[in-house]
Amino acid sequence: MQRPKLNLQRFKIQGDRAILMACMGIALVFWLLIKLSQTYRAEKQVGFDIELPDHKTLAHLPPADFVASLEGTGWDLLLDHFRARRLTLTYDMQETNQLALGRGQLRTDIKARLYSNDIRIIEVNYDNLNLIAEPLAQKKVPVQLRQQLSFAPEHQLKGNILLTPDSVLLTGPKSLIEQYGSWPTDSLVLSGLEQSQARSLPLARPPVEVSCSPGTVTAEIEVEPFTEKSVYVPLVVRNAPDSLRVFPDKVTVTCKIGLSYYDQINSSGFQAEIDLKGVALNSAGNTIPIRLTRKPAFALSVYFTPKSAKFFFVEPADTLSLPAQPSE
Repeated sequence: MQRPKLNLQRFKIQGDRAILMACMGIALVFWLLIKLSQTYRAEKQVGFDIELPDHKTLAHLPPADFVASLEGTGWDLLLDHFRARRLTLTYDMQETNQLALGRGQLRTDIKARLYSNDIRIIEVNYDNLNLIAEPLAQKKVPVQLRQQLSFAPEHQLKGNILLTPDSVLLTGPKSLIEQYGSWPTDSLVLSGLEQSQARSLPLARPPVEVSCSPGTVTAEIEVEPFTEKSVYVPLVVRNAPDSLRVFPDKVTVTCKIGLSYYDQINSSGFQAEIDLKGVALNSAGNTIPIRLTRKPAFALSVYFTPKSAKFFFVEPADTLSLPAQPSE
């Protein structure tokens, strides 16, 4: 006999909850109406669409961070946001090479694109824009490798690092393209190298006005062990009289070379010399420094001994006095 009473109480609780939820919903609607009727400020991103002939481009692109500060009711700003989160201004430069946009023109053009005329433009973050069109140019330039390599003990580069491709095509405004004689890669940083390898390497990011094709290159790095080798190199004497002699007449040259170049190293690849031009030959000091004037490109850490040579005069044989012959 108690069950109908329990059902009635449960129905009453559910009804109270429904009324409470309805009241909260109505309150929320009125709260939103009041809030959105108030005045707020917001920022609007502004982009630019510049119409140009195919053979022209802008010397400098419009700023990507152009912002307009707006003021209006919550309703107007909300609807304007839903209509377009980013406002785009379009200008035609098909028949002109220069377009100057002042603060007043920018504000007028922005306001014309807003959802409501009741939205006010408080500020723009650029006073003016000067857009200049110039010929679109292309230039092929060599790739410049930026690298920082270190090697395992007794290892070194076998030769120059090979880049594929070794040049890139730059496209952009003529005034900018003409400034570049090469284009760098991102830094290639490797340590403990002991084996040859190939690495894909992106190129440095160009300015927004310039495009670079392709965007990556392959760097082929050949690594090999190295060893030391010593050779005797004849000493070349320049600007010396016939009666002058030097000591030593050879120097010992030692260098580090990759194993693939070991058999190519000999004395003919080096030249050591002294030059007596302007040297007072009768001075008390009779030593002169030795210079190494030629060495193979693949010879590294080159040093030689000795560092100086001595010079002295030898009298001709016909000037020497002969001993007297005994009389018979």
